[in-house]
Amino acid sequence: MSNARLEYDGVAKTLHWIIAVLVTLLAALGGTMEDMPLAEKTETVMGHSGLGTIILVLMLVRLGWRMTHEPPPPVDMPGWQLKASTFVHWAFYGLVLLQPIFGIAQAAFIDYPVLAFGAIDYSALAADNESMARVFHIAHSITGKLILALIIVHAIAALVHHFYQKDMVLRRMLPFGRVPSEDS
Repeated sequence: MSNARLEYDGVAKTLHWIIAVLVTLLAALGGTMEDMPLAEKTETVMGHSGLGTIILVLMLVRLGWRMTHEPPPPVDMPGWQLKASTFVHWAFYGLVLLQPIFGIAQAAFIDYPVLAFGAIDYSALAADNESMARVFHIAHSITGKLILALIIVHAIAALVHHFYQKDMVLRRMLPFGRVPSEDS
């Protein structure tokens, strides 16, 4: 089997890393909004919702790419690791898709305008409803915490594979990582 076939393709790598950076940025930004004064929070929510919208679109593209392009075969590892890896990857897909949907739903019911990119008015999607806004706020918060937990597990697992097990798991997804040929 060729080295290229052992690595993720450029589209998968690019989508993975762009989404990873954006999710990390939004997690940091989202964690600071709770205690902001309303004027500052309103401005921050505009940027947050815009980036969340970008993540939603990128995740839909990524899911479409994943469904139409077979990933490389798994690295040889124990069955429990393969099952855990599969679970974490699909949990990421589900949670990172749900996160912006919960955010949009929260914005739809919130009592101030939420304009993603200063143009998409999510607050116009539904009438103000403090109870519904709170439900989606809690869902958005819980999903965010689950995503952060998965990021930590995912990063630790990648580092364990690279430094302890010394396999190709991490290098297959690094932007400039290359899986060495069997001859080298």
